[in-house]
Amino acid sequence: MSIEVMRQARNAFIWNLNTDLDNIPACDQWAKMLRKNIDALDKAIADAELKWVGLTNKELEEFSDAKLGSYDLCLEVEAKLRSKNT
Repeated sequence: MSIEVMRQARNAFIWNLNTDLDNIPACDQWAKMLRKNIDALDKAIADAELKWVGLTNKELEEFSDAKLGSYDLCLEVEAKLRSKNT
């Protein structure tokens, strides 16, 4: 599940939670479940944001062999990391 999908689900839960469910006694259990799901999604989002993929030794060698200027090299490395982490 992508971080964006988790954020969308979390926002939907919050929207449901803020529709005054706490004032309807029969919906108290539903409100508790929404809070639990929101907390779980917050944790999943935080965990997913912490995980990223770095460059392999081969990729590092490719960049060092490219003989690009330092700015161009930074752009190439950034693009490679972005492609690996999306």
